[in-house]
Amino acid sequence: MKKTISCSMFLLALMMCIVFSAVSHAIELNPISERIEETIKLGERNPGKKIFDTDLVKSAIFGNWPNYGGGLIKTKLVDLAVMAAMKRKARKNFKEEDAHAMMGSDVLTISYRGGEDVFKIQLNQGSRVIESVRMLRPDMSKESANGHAAFYSVSFPYAKLDLEERTTILVLKDFGDEKYEVDFSRIK
Repeated sequence: MKKTISCSMFLLALMMCIVFSAVSHAIELNPISERIEETIKLGERNPGKKIFDTDLVKSAIFGNWPNYGGGLIKTKLVDLAVMAAMKRKARKNFKEEDAHAMMGSDVLTISYRGGEDVFKIQLNQGSRVIESVRMLRPDMSKESANGHAAFYSVSFPYAKLDLEERTTILVLKDFGDEKYEVDFSRIK
């Protein structure tokens, strides 16, 4: 009986160690240089929109991105991968100083494609509401299949976010709001 209890306790302790020592999958604020190089190579191997099918970027997509009614959570690594992919598609080299500048960012950016009636995008984490520090609507007037959708770029300070918590992205519109549930702990 005593051996059964001690064996059970040992197994329970082992399982707890495994569960709590797992590598965090949350957003990386200070990725190491090897991770940065790896991410750039991922972008270069998946030029253009192919980058959206990679595991790194796919976990940061919500809704119907890159189409109407969807968005992309652009963490430092996701943004780096997307920029490297777009540079490769444009047959340009991604410069090391570009990568270092991107790693210095203190905001999480969310890109969203929606209607003209969007007036605010905010984040909810539990009972906290996180307001954006900047909301831009870049001119995307060139002709494209997605030309009917307005494009928004919204920035939130990392310091105000819990990077391991489930989050609601709330898109406030004149004609009905949209909610998207995301789990920051699953995004790099």
